[in-house]
Order: sequence, then structure tokens, then C-alpha cells
Amino acid sequence: MKVLCLLGCWLALVAVAQAGNAVNIMPGVAPIFFPGQPIPDPGQPIPDPGLELPEDLNSLDMVSLSRLNSIRNISEFAKLFKLDLPSDGPSNRTTITLRVGDLAGSTSKKATMANCVPEMTTVSLNLPTESNVMYYPTCVRLEQCGGCCFGPHLTCRPKTTEVVKFKVLRTVMTNSVRRRSNRRRRQNEASYHEVEVIKHTDCECGCKIQEQDCIASIQTYNEAECSCVCKNRDEKAKCEKQNSTKYWDNDSCSCYCRKTQPCGSGEIFSQVSCKCEQLASRSGFGFPENNEEGSTA
Repeated sequence: MKVLCLLGCWLALVAVAQAGNAVNIMPGVAPIFFPGQPIPDPGQPIPDPGLELPEDLNSLDMVSLSRLNSIRNISEFAKLFKLDLPSDGPSNRTTITLRVGDLAGSTSKKATMANCVPEMTTVSLNLPTESNVMYYPTCVRLEQCGGCCFGPHLTCRPKTTEVVKFKVLRTVMTNSVRRRSNRRRRQNEASYHEVEVIKHTDCECGCKIQEQDCIASIQTYNEAECSCVCKNRDEKAKCEKQNSTKYWDNDSCSCYCRKTQPCGSGEIFSQVSCKCEQLASRSGFGFPENNEEGSTA
């Protein structure tokens, strides 16, 4: 009987092994690998599970977008989304004409993504404007963040920067003076002028909207969604229930009528009732109280 039990346990372990899984009999004890089963290298990274390819890449969540924006070429893209790359045969090539001309006989190569990285860019120097003064040079090439970012709320921006100082020639052009030979010669005074330029040393795909873009009195910053969120959520919920007549404005965190109308003398259009109402006359002009029905005080 014991022999049959041992044989049954052994067959069960073999079945699991054939499924490609290691058998871990006891917690804390190394798993059992059967002959023919590959043994993973502990020094190798865990295989990337990949992502499911969406209909729109911009619809991915922030974590997935971060992974997408870190890949550099078609092969890495295919690996991330578990795609089978087509062969490089002529039958699988699609020609995209970028300019007018005959592409016969031309060869193409796989495009590489222009990731968000520092790249040499022309930068205009911030030079003062002075009368009769000339500066040279007026621009330089310096590392600035450039490239593409997937995600409608993301942009390529500097992560770290440093200040670089340049010397430019400053020439003061004075009035000409008469020489002994009766020839006039302009007297120019040259000196060096120091100017500072910001160099981008590292870049990232970050939120277009930053915390400083929010109105602190009425909004809070949601970094996960790269957006400013209105604090008065209850008012927003009430406004959205009246969707047929009103809409919510996230910039001002206010509810507005979808349609307005001109009002007569002594009337004002109410954004509460979405109609003209009589002005109150308590020590001058007043306004109707804000309530759901738009009644006046």
C-alpha cells in the first residue's frame, strides 16, 4: 500500500514537472527540478511579463506609459507588447514617401524612436540690448531636452540641469575721429561679456500640468493623472446631475448654464436657475441667493 502511495506521489510530481513548473515540496526549501527541465539562473532578471496592446497607446496608465517611453526601437516595442515581427522580405515592406521623388532602388532601415533625451540644440543667448553695442556670438549649441513622449498629458522636460557660463565679445562702437591723414576711423572698444545658459543634463517624460499650475484656493494637484482637481466635489456632482442644462468647468471649478439669454432692464441672468431674474433692491443692487431652484431672496 505504501509503495502505491509513493508511486502516485511520484507520478503527480512528474506531471507538474512536465507542465514546466518547478516543484516546491516544503516552504523555505529549494524547489525540485526534474531531468530535462530548465533551471533558471538566479543572476538573471525575471522575464518581463509585457503589456497588452491597446487600441490607443495614449490610453495606457502612467506606469505603462513610463515603460513605453523607455524603449528605443521596434524590437523592444515588439517584446513589450509580445508581437511577432514580420520578416524583412520585399513583400512585407510598406513604402512611405516623405518627399517628392523616385524611391526606386532606395533601401530603408528600421526607424529608431526619438526618445526624450538631451540633444544638441540651438539656444539663443540672453543678451542685453544697448545702443551702439554689438555682441558676438548671439547663439550657441547646447544640450536641451528633445524627443517624443507617448501620453496626452506628458511632455519631454528636463529632470536635472546645470548652469553653463559663456564669454561673448562685447564691442562698443564710438564716433569716428579725424586722424592726421584726414581719414576718419571709428574707435571700437572690445571686451568680454559673461552670459549664463541652462544646460539640460537629464530628461524625463513628465506631466505637462505641474502643481504650480493649479489654483491652490480651489484646486489640488493629482500627480497620477497630471491634472488639477477641484476641491468642491459635491458641487461638481450636483452640476453633472443637471447635464442637460449645465456643464462643469474644471478650470474655474464652477457650474455654468449651457445656454444664456439677454435680460431686460432690472434683470440679471442667473447661473443657478439658467434664466433671467429680478435684481434685489436692498441698499442698491443685489443678486439672488444661490440655490438649486434659483429662487430670489
